[in-house]
Amino acid sequence: MPTQKYFRLLRLALVVGFFSLLSGCATLLEEDTQEVNVRLFCAEKQLLATCSLKNDKGRWLVSAPGKVIITNDISPLEISCKGQYVPSFSVSALPMPSISMLGNVLLGGVLGAAVDVYNNTGLKYPENIDISNPNCK
Repeated sequence: MPTQKYFRLLRLALVVGFFSLLSGCATLLEEDTQEVNVRLFCAEKQLLATCSLKNDKGRWLVSAPGKVIITNDISPLEISCKGQYVPSFSVSALPMPSISMLGNVLLGGVLGAAVDVYNNTGLKYPENIDISNPNCK
């Protein structure tokens, strides 16, 4: 006849199993790509520019202002732009945890968050990248 200790262990195993199914939430809900909108400003005036975006997963070109679909990664997104009447320059954007990943940390713990980062779904770059050219005054 099963004991009370047996039922506690069974209940604990079911709870752990349930929460492990919830881990990787961003992996299930998010894609490993995202659309970013790039704009270049010079003294608060929007300029046309050609920008190259690159991270460890690839390289993309966009005519700013414009949108481009990129592959997410844990590395910074390096952005090099050449605008009208201004010399070329580079900036970078850091990836930040997505809402899905934050929820996953609460439900799935460190394991679920690690799965999200590994699958490039837990971290996202800013959706709107507004660049102020440092050469403008």
